[in-house]
Amino acid sequence: MSSKRIGAQTVKLQLPPSIAGHACVVGKKEGEGPLKDSFDYISEDSYFGEKSWEKAESAMQKMAFSMACDKAALSPSEINYLFAGDLLNQCIASAFSMRDADIPFFGLYGACSTMAESLSLAALILDGGFADITAALTSSHFCSAERQFRFPLEYGGQRTPTAQWTATSSGSIILRSSGSGPYITHITTGKIVDAGITDANNMGAAMAPVDVKLTP
Repeated sequence: MSSKRIGAQTVKLQLPPSIAGHACVVGKKEGEGPLKDSFDYISEDSYFGEKSWEKAESAMQKMAFSMACDKAALSPSEINYLFAGDLLNQCIASAFSMRDADIPFFGLYGACSTMAESLSLAALILDGGFADITAALTSSHFCSAERQFRFPLEYGGQRTPTAQWTATSSGSIILRSSGSGPYITHITTGKIVDAGITDANNMGAAMAPVDVKLTP
């Protein structure tokens, strides 16, 4: 078998997985933006019918996953592995959203990279011949993220001009080892790059260097 590696960070998949279904669920603020026509569901209720922000995040995941399965014309029982993550301690949004799914589960934490991380691993396991169908799933919720990383909304803290606004959204993608595409053909994995940024409110500056530092 010829090498699948291209350089130090990229691999070329020999059996590119096909995207069988995908869905994205978002909150009201995201639905008011320029990408509003790309979303499958826009909620006017930031709680998504639940009693806490954390439960709302799980509800988003359930909805996105269900919609993606419907688009792929598959039932959850047909999925071999699920790769999922979120921004909360112990990935509780993912764990609680999928606890009744009865699918072999990999819990992931990559912060802003979790969707790319889950999709990469879901594709690699298919290319390796270890599964026929996999799913990638992730979420974030502005209100739960504020409580997790910054200040609870109840605190009433003033946001700095460089403060980031975490998306209230969940995305899910179903991959198959065969299909009509589109396909995942290459995967480039980033490295940890520490530029010495100390402003906790300026996450953009902390994350930007890794986007441009790729090893040939």
